[in-house]
Amino acid sequence: MSIITLISLLGVAFGVMVLIVVLSIHNGFERNLKDTLLGHSPHISIQSSYGTISNWREMEISLAKKDKVESAFALVEGFVLLDSRAWQRPSYFRAFNTENEGQIRALEKMLDRDEFPNSAVDFNPTQTGSVGSAPPVPRQDGGDIDVPPLAPTDTADLPPGDNDQLYGNRYVVVSSQLAKSIGLKVGDDIRIIAASNLDEVMSVYDVPKQRAWELYPDIFEDFEERIKTVFVISNDEEKSSSLEVTNAYQIFQQLLPIVVSTPKGDVETEGLEMRPAEREVVRDILDRLDFVDRREEGFDYFQSGTKTEILGKLKELRELDLERADNEAFRKIEKFVVPKELKVQGVYLDSERSKGPDLFIPITIGMELKGLRGEVESIGLRIKEPYEAEEFAINLQKELGDDWLVQSWMRTHAERFQLVKTEKIMMSFALSFITLLSAFSIMAVMYTVTVQKRQEIGVMKALGARPSQIVRVFVYQGLIVGISGAIFGLGLGLLAIRYREGIMAIIRGFGIDPFPPEFHGMSELPAEVMGSQLWVICVIAVILCLFAALIPALMAAFRDPAKSLRNL
Repeated sequence: MSIITLISLLGVAFGVMVLIVVLSIHNGFERNLKDTLLGHSPHISIQSSYGTISNWREMEISLAKKDKVESAFALVEGFVLLDSRAWQRPSYFRAFNTENEGQIRALEKMLDRDEFPNSAVDFNPTQTGSVGSAPPVPRQDGGDIDVPPLAPTDTADLPPGDNDQLYGNRYVVVSSQLAKSIGLKVGDDIRIIAASNLDEVMSVYDVPKQRAWELYPDIFEDFEERIKTVFVISNDEEKSSSLEVTNAYQIFQQLLPIVVSTPKGDVETEGLEMRPAEREVVRDILDRLDFVDRREEGFDYFQSGTKTEILGKLKELRELDLERADNEAFRKIEKFVVPKELKVQGVYLDSERSKGPDLFIPITIGMELKGLRGEVESIGLRIKEPYEAEEFAINLQKELGDDWLVQSWMRTHAERFQLVKTEKIMMSFALSFITLLSAFSIMAVMYTVTVQKRQEIGVMKALGARPSQIVRVFVYQGLIVGISGAIFGLGLGLLAIRYREGIMAIIRGFGIDPFPPEFHGMSELPAEVMGSQLWVICVIAVILCLFAALIPALMAAFRDPAKSLRNL
């Protein structure tokens, strides 16, 4: 055992140790990511191909009765603008049925009670003291829970106190990342505005600079001339040829979106660009033409004054006060965009690596924010064996049919897990070169030994030693170095994982923190040792050392003994 052989052995040991430590820490990160996702995400999500789900109460009850299902709960998700202490930032919310005890318990386990000791997930603490008790959603007929009420677009219209009676107290559970970034704590008040309201604001703001009459004069003037000539006063009615009324109607109708039948199915046209106020007047005119008494003689009969009324509305369009119309449109929007006042009831633990929704809120508030009137976007399931979710989802998809989209958490978060897997592969590939270099060192050692021992090899061959015996001597030496290095590295790796926090404390003492707690969201560096990985790492290290010793052994075995004994 020479010093260079010892150095090679230590190289193998440190290569094995580094691979074990890195892969175990990556395993810990992956486990941490999965635990976090399984805590705040549904194991299986069910969406309708037609959009929202109106009979979600019945679906919750039906799905919860299936084997292996712990709970089923309705979900609504989206983005809001959060306003708190002069901080404004976009935030992602997940609204769920807070009557569901399974999801409440899962969320309770994730509460960050170390930094936020008063955290809770009781979304209605004033009515009961039990965790997870949510206010019942009253029916509009005053009966028991069956169907959620239609969510008003403006809670400011409700009398004082009615809002709380309808929806219960408005509490929210926020993520630790959000709480730390803007300084939130339990008991703070926040305001959120639905991001979907931006579409309504932009529809008013993004309007033409000219009147519709000035943009499309041919349509308006043609229609006006037809209206002036088609009506004939008859007794107390006004009549017109049905064909002429239809032609005028079709000319004016092209201003608005209409459904057109095509060989590929019904397609809705975009209509022509104009202000909401102008579009409303155009609809009024078309509705007035629809209010007709069609008789057999081919004439349409209208109420007296129809012609004057339509011409008056056309004059209104021609002389529209643009500033007044725009101001009126914005006043209507101000009533729609109403912030929701929420109180922080708890803070759950997440991290930059395993980030979850910024806000957990009751389903009724989520309906308000998304403008849903009693519907939800999806149904979430929690099952007893989360790692069997993919198989369960496939079977459930077959049962529900093509009208539904069923996805497991593995598929929903596939990109995150692929990222972790890619990081692990790349890191293992890079660090495996340490063991590879150690194998080259062993090859150099074996080659040096064959040069040093060439005379002894010549004597052995002269005495009748077979090439296989010569090869065996050197292979055994490489095998001993490989096995010893693998065992030593295994021990060092397990020791480093066992005392990883002490090692990290020493590294942090030099001002270096490669794994800050803010990044992985845990007070301790996560690690998970997998026996299969340890076995593979050690076996590969031994095989590399074995092949490294084999090449010099073959060179020694087939060397001419006469040349080896020349200088004896």
